[in-house]
Amino acid sequence: MSEDNNKRDFEYGGVNYAVKRPSPDTIKRANALRSKTFNEALQRGDLLRDQLDTELRKRELWNDQREDDYQGLRTDIVDGEFSLNKGGIKLSEAKGIALKMSDSRGRMVNMLSTRTELDSNTCEGKADAARFNLLFAESLVYLDTGEPYFPGGFEEYVTKMEDPVAVTAATEFYYLLSGSEKLDETLPENQFLKKFGFVDDKLRLVDKQGKLVDEGGKHIDDWGNFVEWIDDDNYIFVDDQGREVKDGKFNTEFTPFVDDETGELFDEDGNPVKEEKPKPKRKKRAAKKKVAPAAKKKVAPAAEEDKQEEAPKEDEQEETPEPEKQDEETVEESS
Repeated sequence: MSEDNNKRDFEYGGVNYAVKRPSPDTIKRANALRSKTFNEALQRGDLLRDQLDTELRKRELWNDQREDDYQGLRTDIVDGEFSLNKGGIKLSEAKGIALKMSDSRGRMVNMLSTRTELDSNTCEGKADAARFNLLFAESLVYLDTGEPYFPGGFEEYVTKMEDPVAVTAATEFYYLLSGSEKLDETLPENQFLKKFGFVDDKLRLVDKQGKLVDEGGKHIDDWGNFVEWIDDDNYIFVDDQGREVKDGKFNTEFTPFVDDETGELFDEDGNPVKEEKPKPKRKKRAAKKKVAPAAKKKVAPAAEEDKQEEAPKEDEQEETPEPEKQDEETVEESS
């Protein structure tokens, strides 16, 4: 998309379009249509903007409590801006203040949505819408040829307001006229966040490496899905607890459920699981080892000496005494 002071280019569906500033003649006719629309609404008895507050309370769409809540949010924003201007606090605390300010602004917009919707039904609201629609219908053209997207002008556009190209172009035309596309960048909380690197050029929260994060510091992709970075270029999807998710399901290895009583196994669909028994492994025969012949024991010299000491020596053996010889004469006498 390109832009200058007089037009904004954009692409949709492979086709290039542009919205250009309306001519003086177109503005004159648009103002005349506004006056006509206002008078017609007033004659019908439609609300004026001055009557809007009373009507909101009458319909119980606004009350004192909602008014107090609204003013409280405004106070939070003003106090936060004062703290950021004063400084003297930790960056983490200042970041929290800036995010709270941004949240408070969003809540204020939501609270006023009913009022804004009802405002479009006031005399002024209907008149302003008619003027904008005429200006826009004659400003949307094909970029290459300059031919109008709505050849029938205002009358054709009001019958095709839901056309996707027209919806996109209407936003571009609003930015062209108001110059408010970068209004968010001027808010004090966003200026602080961008200055200290807490947001990128699109005011999206990032970490120190420039990767998208949520307010809690968890990594997300462009659509807000939680991710976990594997390296600088690749990531996986996870849930808020960091568990991997693939195709909308947890990416984890399944283990069969076990019946409390029987111990039977079931798969994730409730079907019985046949438990495969592992096949017994064949035992390998151990190779026979060659046994070396036993070596003869050598008797230690000390042992031989002991044996010799145990055996009596011939010299030390006691001599058996020989029987005494009787005197031959004594023998003869006895005989």
